[in-house]
Amino acid sequence: MKLWKAAFVPLAIAVVATGYGTVLVRRGFSARGTPSPIEKFASATALRLAVPSKYRQLRNPFSASPENLQAGMEHFADHCATCHANDGGGDTLFGKGLYPKPPNMRAAETQSKSDGELYYTIEDGIRLSGMPAFGEEPAAPHDADTWKLVLFIRHLPNMTAGELKDMDQLNPKTDEERQEEQEEQEFLRGNSPQTPNPKSHDH
Repeated sequence: MKLWKAAFVPLAIAVVATGYGTVLVRRGFSARGTPSPIEKFASATALRLAVPSKYRQLRNPFSASPENLQAGMEHFADHCATCHANDGGGDTLFGKGLYPKPPNMRAAETQSKSDGELYYTIEDGIRLSGMPAFGEEPAAPHDADTWKLVLFIRHLPNMTAGELKDMDQLNPKTDEERQEEQEEQEFLRGNSPQTPNPKSHDH
């Protein structure tokens, strides 16, 4: 009887995995979908196990001073907000097109992670997702910019409207977008928009 039970468990797992794989293939591999509960559980478990223990135990060596939070905000706005949004919610053009979608970094799923786990994720990235590795190879636990990003991630649930407005000015913009913003500001001040100079044909 015990032998039968021991054989039944892996058989049941194999049947469920095969059925799930069949459904997944028939559903297609579009990045527009949302991960199933099984995928979420498997990926979350794998992420926890993948972070080396020496990183999980690390605490941020930088204090949440206004200067350090400002540095983290500027770095986040310039490097992270394209996918994660200024408020960390992930509601962006690129974020919506990723699979899995970027997590809501204000929620417990992210905020419950240790400082070291957040640091390691930024430095080493996450395989099979849109999260790249931003750190040097191999990762080392002493990058000041990354630690200040961790500080700012902790601050995301408490973001103010004024901070979000400031971040909007820090986001990467094309020359055309900056020109449009300047013209809008001139209009709001009551000035007539300036006629752009003819483009030069010189190379």
